[in-house]
Amino acid sequence: MKRTVTTLFILLLLTVSPWVASSTKQPTQNAMYYYCNSLDMEFEQQVQIGQGRRVYLNQGAFPQIEDQARYSASVAFVAQQMHSAGIEEMCVEYLLNHAESLSTQDSELLARVYFSFDRSELTDSSRYVLAQIIERLQHDQTLKVEGHTDNIGSDEYNFSLGLRRAQSVADYLQQQSEQSMTIDTISYGEKRPLISNDTAQQRAKNRRVDIH
Repeated sequence: MKRTVTTLFILLLLTVSPWVASSTKQPTQNAMYYYCNSLDMEFEQQVQIGQGRRVYLNQGAFPQIEDQARYSASVAFVAQQMHSAGIEEMCVEYLLNHAESLSTQDSELLARVYFSFDRSELTDSSRYVLAQIIERLQHDQTLKVEGHTDNIGSDEYNFSLGLRRAQSVADYLQQQSEQSMTIDTISYGEKRPLISNDTAQQRAKNRRVDIH
């Protein structure tokens, strides 16, 4: 049975950030939201970054002394630590908010959802990822939705399949959101695999839609 865990990580000693004090749902650059769906577990993380505190122990007559640290962590640093911990390999579908992409270097990857073989219908977990995106959309935001496939089938068929997958995501976002948005859909078919298509498990990771 899949376990669902919701965790709130507080880094260092946090001051009250604008994200906490704000009455809106939109996070600031000081917060990172992360959703991960793997084969046997599903979890979310919300990371807030505040001013660090340096702690000195056993300082003469004082058991503990604290002062403000000069170094401040960044969202990029936290994202890199998650990458180093192998988060990308653990997760099948995931959503990043205000975090550097873990899987692409040419642009920020907001979310990724996966599809069954030769299908373009959204799964329940894919709908959950997209629902989280909708909650965080800004007015008149522009999204790029890229459809991808494995290498089973002809180039022409896979291009069409990738486009249907991208359109399924775009349709869901537009139908479920109250915000106006611009969505550009594109298909790369089998031309941009994440990994090789040598095994069934590897091909499954290439059947995806990336949202930028």
